[in-house]
Amino acid sequence: MINKRLGRALLSAALVLGVADIALADNESADKIQGFGPQTFAQLKTQFAGKPFVVSLWSVDCAPCRVELDMLGQMKKADPDFPLVVISTDSIEKREDAADILDEYQLADEITWMFADSFVERLRFSIDPGWYGELPRSYFYDAEHNMMSHSGILTIEKFKELFPY
Repeated sequence: MINKRLGRALLSAALVLGVADIALADNESADKIQGFGPQTFAQLKTQFAGKPFVVSLWSVDCAPCRVELDMLGQMKKADPDFPLVVISTDSIEKREDAADILDEYQLADEITWMFADSFVERLRFSIDPGWYGELPRSYFYDAEHNMMSHSGILTIEKFKELFPY
């Protein structure tokens, strides 16, 4: 009896692992999404030391964010060196959904981040102590890392005004 139960349990585990493996293989874009923790933003700023860059914050449930992601995808396509940091404020458990959306807007090949800490207020604070979670949210950093922020959908004209890269 014990051997039958063990055999069934092993078979069930193998099936579950096989399905999980297939699901991960189907969405390689999800593998490029990294966890965003309390120290991540400081590390990103170090990575862009002496260089201008843009941070775009979005969510899978934010319809206005998709308008901005479309624009950013077009900008990255036109200039692959465009210094863009894309961060989803969703829990990393939603990365399959996020990967599908990023793929739709031609941002799937970018390394992106998703919140990976349940204490989201700490993550928001690490980006901007004055940000309370409104989306879409964009930050524009010049080479000295002076920052300007914008909440709401950006037009291409406003974007270029705030970031004359």
